[in-house]
Amino acid sequence: MHFIFDLDDTVINTSHRQRLLADGSIDLDFWRANCTVGMVARDKLLPLASKMQGAIRDRLDVIICTSRVMGAADFAFLRAHKMLGNTMLSRMGGDERGCGILKLDKLQALAMSRGIQWQQFAAESIMFDDSKEVQTVLGNAGVRVIDPVQYNSSQLKVA
Repeated sequence: MHFIFDLDDTVINTSHRQRLLADGSIDLDFWRANCTVGMVARDKLLPLASKMQGAIRDRLDVIICTSRVMGAADFAFLRAHKMLGNTMLSRMGGDERGCGILKLDKLQALAMSRGIQWQQFAAESIMFDDSKEVQTVLGNAGVRVIDPVQYNSSQLKVA
């Protein structure tokens, strides 16, 4: 099995670094300006993060698949919280594709690099991602995608 985790709003609360535009999309200029060491250090773990950490501890195939352009502060945060999986798939600087097609392309390339047919890889994967676009695109490509928002919300109410 492949356990695929998004980061923002799935296992990490980065709301203090986010601002939405009028159309509901993320203000990427604001996001980029707030990817400093100090701001990343203020990120908080969401309840699903403990499941990801457990899967990593159990040496399962944990894949991080994020739309972020990862920086040193991001890797330091993940390392400090024992959240570095087997594989990191992230956006390259200058790649402006939508998150659904970006993640589909990254995961298809990963499957190919492992010598696995896409249909088999998709059937053996569970993905956790809060993005409706990702849920639609990857779901249509055969991946079971779970929206973590309800789980995280219910666990935060219990805590």
